[in-house]
Amino acid sequence: MAQLNMSFEHGQPWEAARANFEAAIERAREEHGRWVHAVEWSEDRTAAALSGPSYRVVLELDPTHVRATGRIPLAMKLMEPAVRRFVERTLRDQRGGSA
Repeated sequence: MAQLNMSFEHGQPWEAARANFEAAIERAREEHGRWVHAVEWSEDRTAAALSGPSYRVVLELDPTHVRATGRIPLAMKLMEPAVRRFVERTLRDQRGGSA
């Protein structure tokens, strides 16, 4: 197992960031149910623990950042640069930027 520790600036107003955070996690659960077996939400829905085959990742939203921490298989760790680029592009697109 490898440790995951990533942080991204979301660049969105708080209410938009909260809505987008929740929507993105729900979309991931729907579209990637094979990999996302469970999502445990915090009471205020600003954090979610995602788990699946051999991993557990906690995503946390604050007024400026989205943070991801957890345990993942080494093979997933090797894909971290590609995942980082994808998440950064997704956040930029949600702000109305271009890819």
